[in-house]
Amino acid sequence: MAVGLVAAGAAALAPINSDFYHVWIYNDPQTNEELHEEVMIEVFMAHTSGFFWGQIIALILGAFLAARVRGMSRALGSAVCAGLLLAAVDFAVAWQSSAGVRQRIAWWTENHPGFLPTDPLSDGGFHHVLAVGLASFPVAAIAGVGLGTLITPLLRLPAVVVAILTVLAAVPYGAFAAVSGWFAAAADGEPVALFVLLALLPPAAVTPSAVRTAIGDHGDAFTNTMLVSGVVWALLLLIAGLLARHRRSRSGR
Repeated sequence: MAVGLVAAGAAALAPINSDFYHVWIYNDPQTNEELHEEVMIEVFMAHTSGFFWGQIIALILGAFLAARVRGMSRALGSAVCAGLLLAAVDFAVAWQSSAGVRQRIAWWTENHPGFLPTDPLSDGGFHHVLAVGLASFPVAAIAGVGLGTLITPLLRLPAVVVAILTVLAAVPYGAFAAVSGWFAAAADGEPVALFVLLALLPPAAVTPSAVRTAIGDHGDAFTNTMLVSGVVWALLLLIAGLLARHRRSRSGR
Protein backbone atom coordinates (compact mmCIF):
# COMPACT_ATOMS: atom_id res chain seq x y z
CA MET A 1 0.00 0.00 0.00
CA ALA A 2 2.81 2.42 0.88
CA VAL A 3 4.49 1.81 -2.50
CA GLY A 4 1.22 2.55 -4.28
CA LEU A 5 0.67 5.74 -2.32
CA VAL A 6 4.18 6.99 -3.07
CA ALA A 7 3.85 6.16 -6.76
CA ALA A 8 0.43 7.80 -6.99
CA GLY A 9 1.68 10.89 -5.17
CA ALA A 10 4.69 11.31 -7.45
CA ALA A 11 2.57 10.80 -10.59
CA ALA A 12 -0.09 13.26 -9.42
CA LEU A 13 2.36 15.96 -8.34
CA ALA A 14 4.72 15.85 -11.33
CA PRO A 15 2.38 17.77 -13.69
CA ILE A 16 1.71 20.34 -10.96
CA ASN A 17 5.41 20.79 -10.20
CA SER A 18 6.17 21.01 -13.92
CA ASP A 19 4.23 24.28 -13.87
CA PHE A 20 5.39 25.39 -10.42
CA TYR A 21 6.91 28.69 -11.54
CA HIS A 22 3.77 29.87 -13.33
CA VAL A 23 1.42 28.87 -10.53
CA TRP A 24 3.35 29.91 -7.43
CA ILE A 25 5.98 32.45 -8.45
CA TYR A 26 5.20 34.45 -11.60
CA ASN A 27 2.75 33.64 -14.37
CA ASP A 28 4.23 35.85 -17.11
CA PRO A 29 8.03 35.48 -17.31
CA GLN A 30 9.52 37.79 -19.96
CA THR A 31 13.16 38.54 -19.27
CA ASN A 32 15.96 36.05 -19.83
CA GLU A 33 16.50 35.87 -16.10
CA GLU A 34 12.84 35.04 -15.44
CA LEU A 35 12.72 32.47 -18.23
CA HIS A 36 15.92 30.86 -16.96
CA GLU A 37 14.52 30.65 -13.42
CA GLU A 38 11.29 29.19 -14.78
CA VAL A 39 13.09 26.35 -16.56
CA MET A 40 15.48 25.59 -13.69
CA ILE A 41 12.82 25.61 -10.96
CA GLU A 42 10.47 23.40 -12.91
CA VAL A 43 13.28 20.92 -13.68
CA PHE A 44 14.15 20.64 -10.00
CA MET A 45 10.56 20.52 -8.78
CA ALA A 46 9.27 18.03 -11.36
CA HIS A 47 12.05 15.52 -10.78
CA THR A 48 11.63 15.65 -6.99
CA SER A 49 7.85 15.23 -7.12
CA GLY A 50 6.56 13.23 -4.19
CA PHE A 51 9.65 13.67 -2.03
CA PHE A 52 7.66 15.60 0.59
CA TRP A 53 4.73 13.21 1.09
CA GLY A 54 7.00 10.24 0.43
CA GLN A 55 8.99 11.05 3.57
CA ILE A 56 5.82 11.21 5.62
CA ILE A 57 4.64 7.87 4.23
CA ALA A 58 8.06 6.37 5.01
CA LEU A 59 7.79 7.69 8.58
CA ILE A 60 4.36 6.09 9.04
CA LEU A 61 5.54 2.82 7.49
CA GLY A 62 8.50 2.71 9.84
CA ALA A 63 6.17 3.17 12.81
CA PHE A 64 4.03 0.24 11.73
CA LEU A 65 7.10 -1.92 11.17
CA ALA A 66 8.19 -1.19 14.73
CA ALA A 67 4.86 -2.55 15.99
CA ARG A 68 4.76 -5.58 13.66
CA VAL A 69 8.39 -6.76 13.43
CA ARG A 70 9.84 -8.39 16.53
CA GLY A 71 13.11 -6.79 17.65
CA MET A 72 14.27 -3.26 16.96
CA SER A 73 17.27 -4.36 14.89
CA ARG A 74 15.02 -6.30 12.53
CA ALA A 75 12.55 -3.43 12.40
CA LEU A 76 15.36 -1.02 11.54
CA GLY A 77 16.66 -3.32 8.79
CA SER A 78 13.17 -3.63 7.34
CA ALA A 79 12.65 0.13 7.59
CA VAL A 80 15.87 0.93 5.72
CA CYS A 81 14.96 -1.52 2.94
CA ALA A 82 11.42 -0.15 2.78
CA GLY A 83 12.70 3.43 2.70
CA LEU A 84 15.10 2.66 -0.14
CA LEU A 85 12.31 0.94 -2.07
CA LEU A 86 9.97 3.92 -1.61
CA ALA A 87 12.74 6.30 -2.72
CA ALA A 88 13.42 4.22 -5.85
CA VAL A 89 9.73 4.03 -6.75
CA ASP A 90 9.22 7.75 -6.19
CA PHE A 91 12.18 8.73 -8.35
CA ALA A 92 11.26 6.28 -11.12
CA VAL A 93 7.70 7.60 -11.32
CA ALA A 94 8.78 11.25 -11.04
CA TRP A 95 11.35 10.76 -13.80
CA GLN A 96 8.86 9.07 -16.09
CA SER A 97 6.23 11.74 -15.39
CA SER A 98 8.68 14.59 -16.08
CA ALA A 99 9.39 13.72 -19.72
CA GLY A 100 7.71 16.96 -20.83
CA VAL A 101 10.14 19.02 -18.76
CA ARG A 102 13.12 17.28 -20.34
CA GLN A 103 11.64 17.95 -23.78
CA ARG A 104 11.43 21.63 -22.81
CA ILE A 105 15.11 21.60 -21.90
CA ALA A 106 15.96 20.05 -25.26
CA TRP A 107 13.91 22.74 -27.04
CA TRP A 108 15.69 25.58 -25.23
CA THR A 109 19.08 24.00 -25.87
CA GLU A 110 18.38 23.53 -29.58
CA ASN A 111 16.69 26.86 -30.28
CA HIS A 112 18.53 29.15 -27.86
CA PRO A 113 22.13 27.93 -27.50
CA GLY A 114 23.75 29.33 -24.37
CA PHE A 115 20.44 30.11 -22.65
CA LEU A 116 21.10 27.27 -20.25
CA PRO A 117 24.81 27.41 -19.33
CA THR A 118 24.85 23.71 -18.51
CA ASP A 119 22.44 20.82 -18.74
CA PRO A 120 20.27 21.19 -15.59
CA LEU A 121 20.19 17.40 -15.22
CA SER A 122 24.00 17.39 -15.00
CA ASP A 123 24.09 20.24 -12.49
CA GLY A 124 25.84 19.45 -9.22
CA GLY A 125 23.14 21.22 -7.22
CA PHE A 126 20.49 19.08 -8.88
CA HIS A 127 22.38 15.92 -7.95
CA HIS A 128 22.79 17.15 -4.38
CA VAL A 129 19.07 17.84 -4.01
CA LEU A 130 18.22 14.44 -5.49
CA ALA A 131 20.70 12.55 -3.32
CA VAL A 132 19.60 14.17 -0.07
CA GLY A 133 15.93 13.89 -0.96
CA LEU A 134 16.22 10.18 -1.73
CA ALA A 135 18.37 9.53 1.36
CA SER A 136 15.66 11.17 3.46
CA PHE A 137 13.28 8.28 2.73
CA PRO A 138 15.19 5.61 4.72
CA VAL A 139 16.07 8.24 7.34
CA ALA A 140 12.35 8.99 7.79
CA ALA A 141 11.59 5.26 7.96
CA ILE A 142 14.20 4.88 10.72
CA ALA A 143 12.62 7.79 12.59
CA GLY A 144 9.32 5.98 12.18
CA VAL A 145 10.72 2.91 13.93
CA GLY A 146 11.62 5.09 16.90
CA LEU A 147 8.19 6.71 16.85
CA GLY A 148 6.45 3.35 16.53
CA THR A 149 8.42 1.93 19.45
CA LEU A 150 7.48 4.98 21.49
CA ILE A 151 3.74 4.65 20.80
CA THR A 152 3.48 0.86 20.42
CA PRO A 153 0.41 0.57 22.70
CA LEU A 154 -1.51 2.93 20.38
CA LEU A 155 -0.55 0.94 17.28
CA ARG A 156 -2.04 -2.20 18.84
CA LEU A 157 -5.51 -0.70 18.98
CA PRO A 158 -8.10 -1.88 16.40
CA ALA A 159 -7.04 -1.21 12.82
CA VAL A 160 -9.85 1.27 12.18
CA VAL A 161 -8.87 3.33 15.21
CA VAL A 162 -5.20 3.29 14.20
CA ALA A 163 -6.09 4.38 10.66
CA ILE A 164 -8.18 7.28 11.94
CA LEU A 165 -5.47 8.39 14.37
CA THR A 166 -2.86 8.17 11.60
CA VAL A 167 -4.89 10.39 9.28
CA LEU A 168 -5.68 12.86 12.06
CA ALA A 169 -1.98 13.16 12.86
CA ALA A 170 -0.47 13.00 9.36
CA VAL A 171 -2.77 15.39 7.49
CA PRO A 172 -2.39 18.44 9.79
CA TYR A 173 1.34 17.78 10.15
CA GLY A 174 1.74 17.47 6.40
CA ALA A 175 -0.37 20.53 5.66
CA PHE A 176 1.52 22.70 8.15
CA ALA A 177 4.89 21.44 6.90
CA ALA A 178 3.88 22.03 3.27
CA VAL A 179 2.80 25.62 3.96
CA SER A 180 5.99 26.23 5.96
CA GLY A 181 8.06 24.89 3.07
CA TRP A 182 6.29 27.15 0.58
CA PHE A 183 6.97 30.23 2.72
CA ALA A 184 10.61 29.19 3.10
CA ALA A 185 10.93 28.86 -0.67
CA ALA A 186 9.42 32.31 -1.23
CA ALA A 187 11.17 34.11 1.63
CA ASP A 188 13.91 36.68 1.13
CA GLY A 189 17.14 35.81 2.88
CA GLU A 190 17.75 33.03 5.40
CA PRO A 191 16.56 34.15 8.85
CA VAL A 192 17.54 31.90 11.74
CA ALA A 193 13.89 31.43 12.73
CA LEU A 194 13.21 29.92 9.31
CA PHE A 195 15.91 27.29 9.72
CA VAL A 196 14.68 26.51 13.23
CA LEU A 197 11.22 25.85 11.79
CA LEU A 198 12.62 23.63 9.04
CA ALA A 199 14.75 21.77 11.57
CA LEU A 200 11.59 20.95 13.51
CA LEU A 201 9.82 19.82 10.31
CA PRO A 202 12.42 18.11 8.06
CA PRO A 203 10.02 17.38 5.15
CA ALA A 204 9.20 21.10 4.97
CA ALA A 205 12.69 21.70 3.56
CA VAL A 206 11.94 19.73 0.37
CA THR A 207 10.41 22.64 -1.56
CA PRO A 208 12.88 25.40 -0.56
CA SER A 209 15.74 22.97 -1.14
CA ALA A 210 14.68 22.45 -4.76
CA VAL A 211 13.55 26.01 -5.54
CA ARG A 212 16.41 27.88 -3.89
CA THR A 213 19.05 25.52 -5.31
CA ALA A 214 17.55 25.85 -8.79
CA ILE A 215 18.10 29.61 -8.80
CA GLY A 216 21.39 29.56 -6.88
CA ASP A 217 19.96 31.19 -3.76
CA HIS A 218 21.75 29.34 -0.90
CA GLY A 219 19.82 26.16 -1.62
CA ASP A 220 22.54 24.00 -0.06
CA ALA A 221 21.67 25.42 3.35
CA PHE A 222 18.10 24.15 3.02
CA THR A 223 19.17 20.79 1.59
CA ASN A 224 21.66 20.20 4.40
CA THR A 225 19.12 21.33 7.00
CA MET A 226 16.70 18.67 5.73
CA LEU A 227 19.28 15.91 5.97
CA VAL A 228 20.83 16.88 9.29
CA SER A 229 17.52 17.57 11.03
CA GLY A 230 16.11 14.30 9.66
CA VAL A 231 19.04 12.32 11.07
CA VAL A 232 18.84 14.12 14.43
CA TRP A 233 15.09 13.47 14.70
CA ALA A 234 15.66 9.81 13.81
CA LEU A 235 18.24 9.45 16.59
CA LEU A 236 16.08 11.29 19.13
CA LEU A 237 13.02 9.17 18.34
CA LEU A 238 15.05 5.96 18.50
CA ILE A 239 16.43 6.91 21.91
CA ALA A 240 12.97 7.88 23.15
CA GLY A 241 11.54 4.63 21.80
CA LEU A 242 14.22 2.55 23.50
CA LEU A 243 13.66 4.33 26.80
CA ALA A 244 9.90 3.85 26.54
CA ARG A 245 10.28 0.16 25.74
CA HIS A 246 12.67 -0.31 28.66
CA ARG A 247 10.22 1.44 30.97
CA ARG A 248 7.32 -0.73 29.77
CA SER A 249 9.34 -3.91 30.22
CA ARG A 250 10.26 -2.92 33.79
CA SER A 251 6.67 -2.02 34.70
CA GLY A 252 5.45 -5.32 33.26
CA ARG A 253 7.60 -7.41 35.57
